Amino acid sequence: MTQINLPFEVGQTVELRSFISGYRGAWFRCKILKISQKRRALFYDVEYLDYPGESIHTTKVFQQLEGGSEKHLMIRPVYPRQCHENEVLNKEGGGLEEAAVVHDDWKVGDLVDWWEAYCYWSGTVLEVKENGSVQIELLAPPHGEGSIYDAMSKDLRPSLEWSLEDGWTVPFSKDGEKRQCAKLMKHLNEDQVNEAESMEEEEQSGAEPRKEEKQRHTEKLKKDGALQLNIMESESVEAAVLDLEELIVRFEWMKGILAPDSSEKSSWIYEPYRPSSSRI
Repeated sequence: MTQINLPFEVGQTVELRSFISGYRGAWFRCKILKISQKRRALFYDVEYLDYPGESIHTTKVFQQLEGGSEKHLMIRPVYPRQCHENEVLNKEGGGLEEAAVVHDDWKVGDLVDWWEAYCYWSGTVLEVKENGSVQIELLAPPHGEGSIYDAMSKDLRPSLEWSLEDGWTVPFSKDGEKRQCAKLMKHLNEDQVNEAESMEEEEQSGAEPRKEEKQRHTEKLKKDGALQLNIMESESVEAAVLDLEELIVRFEWMKGILAPDSSEKSSWIYEPYRPSSSRI
């Protein structure tokens, strides 16, 4: 896979993971400084943002676990903004288009990332304590270090997964209930907000085009000097009944005019109107 398939570029802030023992299961904030290829493999030169004294690190973008054959993407975009359900998203939220909204408090089985030693360690909540702390277990080897620690709730964020095909997704908690500890909320930019408002206005005024078209037809009848109907002034049932009565009178009048003299023969035969019988 080459760079053309990846949405990353020089100067972009990303998260990087490692399969080196002691750092497995941790995500580090980095900045891409250089992109290169060696023997058909893709490499990024990155700067660790939370380790100022650390030297520039060159990492292979796709790596395999020890003893495994599957290739894993080691880079992903910067984590979405995090907030709680009772918080209002700031529209100027750093230009991010997604936010991870946490459901209330943490529960046993929630998949979380723990901020410790200037990076995020992925694990599972084992116990929730009353003093605002939790007990978590890091991912088991070879994906993580597998140890158990006490952590403060404020230092946790929901574990998210990212892929080229699906982008950010929330995994199900491993408590047998298929529960998710967070949901992803799209943050509309200005163009998307304007588009949504336009669609809402069109939905609210959906009947307006038909009403305007009917009005144009009515005005045309008036201008053409055609038959003046009561429904041109009112769309009530009473107006329609009056129009029918007037039409019956006019038909009777036309019948009298068109009736031939008794001395003349006519091929016209007048048959009175007989309403069809139907059962309701």
